[in-house]
Amino acid sequence: MKHWVTNQEMGEGFEHNQKEHKNFEYNILVKPKKYEKNIMRTFYLIKDIWTLEQLEELKEFLDEHIEERRSN
Repeated sequence: MKHWVTNQEMGEGFEHNQKEHKNFEYNILVKPKKYEKNIMRTFYLIKDIWTLEQLEELKEFLDEHIEERRSN
């Protein structure tokens, strides 16, 4: 299934279809809370929890988004 905002493939096994995700504004931060803007929690997850595979996936994601923002 594709994400209703980004149109990127999200994989299988989601409870709702793409139209329902759009109706629920699912999987998007519309009004982020203050703690969601703080990266310290992510630092701890990266250091203590995430696997090498997850880190490599995150790196790829960040590299793509950094490059995209630099080019805009």
